[in-house]
Amino acid sequence: MNKPFALLLVLLLQLSFAKAQEQLSLQQAVEIALKNNYSIIISKNQAEITKNDFSAGNAGMLPVLSLAATGSRSGNAIKQNFATAPELDRHGVQSNTVVMGPVLNWTIFDGFNMFATYDKLRELNAMGELNAKVQIENTMAKIIGAYFDVARQKQLLGALNEAISIYEERLTIAETKSNIGSGTDADVLQAKLDLNEQKSALLRQRVAIANSKAALNLLLSRDIASDFDVKDSIVITYKPKYDELKSTVFKQNNGLLFAEKNERAAHYAVKQMVALRYPLLALSANYNFARTENAAGYILLNQSLGLNAGFTASWLIFNGTNTNRQIKDARINEQNTELQYKELHNEVETGLVTAFNNFGNALEVLNLEEDNIVLARKNVSINLERFRLGYVTSLQLKDAQKSFLDAESRLVSARYDAKVSETELMRLNGALVK
Repeated sequence: MNKPFALLLVLLLQLSFAKAQEQLSLQQAVEIALKNNYSIIISKNQAEITKNDFSAGNAGMLPVLSLAATGSRSGNAIKQNFATAPELDRHGVQSNTVVMGPVLNWTIFDGFNMFATYDKLRELNAMGELNAKVQIENTMAKIIGAYFDVARQKQLLGALNEAISIYEERLTIAETKSNIGSGTDADVLQAKLDLNEQKSALLRQRVAIANSKAALNLLLSRDIASDFDVKDSIVITYKPKYDELKSTVFKQNNGLLFAEKNERAAHYAVKQMVALRYPLLALSANYNFARTENAAGYILLNQSLGLNAGFTASWLIFNGTNTNRQIKDARINEQNTELQYKELHNEVETGLVTAFNNFGNALEVLNLEEDNIVLARKNVSINLERFRLGYVTSLQLKDAQKSFLDAESRLVSARYDAKVSETELMRLNGALVK
């Protein structure tokens, strides 16, 4: 293979790898999910249905206008006796009838049921929007967790790479000391064993990264094998005060707002049932064209064209106490929605306290682990140099290395835990979806 061709092949491979490894930001992940995630799309469609249902016509407030037409054709045997005309006795006499025209029906009073229905549809429309927000909120919380889990796994991979470099340096020192007679072969063998152990952990960590990416792709509803890269930094930006949260969470929590709308919808459902006790008044009108043709008989042609109007009034007096039963059931359901709201209110309040405590604790642990990693890195560096000089044993150095790797792992976990706690606090406060 000539040199120019080899360089071109390397360049193409690098470009292909760069294309496969798209840099995915959290904002891009959220945007993809809003377009692709099945649960979000379904909740948006359901919200669109409730929006379409919210109309005066669906509430029964508007008249219904339709076109109607009927026609018939018959053959009869006719026998008629007239005082001033000969007797008529014929078989198979054809008769054609056509009636057509617009028909208008309008309920003008139904015990205020139409107004209660309209108010209920308004609440259901708001519930549809809130339900979509709750679904988006929950999905976003999962996406944030999955996204930063990839970042966490990358940080753990970086920690392992850093640890391996230290283990390789330890092996080099052990081999050098063994060659000059100031060390033992046992130190070399142990250094190799410990290095191989970390390389094995590195391989497992790469699989963990691939699995984390697949989990995020699943939430984004795209090809599970889609490769991408994320920044391995995890930054905490949301740091509210508890008093501020307590004053806003009950106004902004979408789950609570949904439960409040559900309670109001149940109130209007009671009004719908109470309306059954009132009389019903409806207007009707039609403009008909009617034509009847007879082949024989007293009237050979009968045709009319004109406007007809009228009204219908009805009042249900007794239906086996079913109306009372339906009203009682509706009021019980209204009471249940009130209790559900109170229960959820207590759950949100408890969740707020728990999430705030978890978040505060996570930040304290994070600060502590950030200090610990500085100490652990310094400690392993000192012990590595002391091992080079023969002041510490291989076992003592291994303990320092393990402490450093444990500190790295705890720091990465602390960053991730703080981010998850931050996300939960934002979700409770309705700050994930605006």
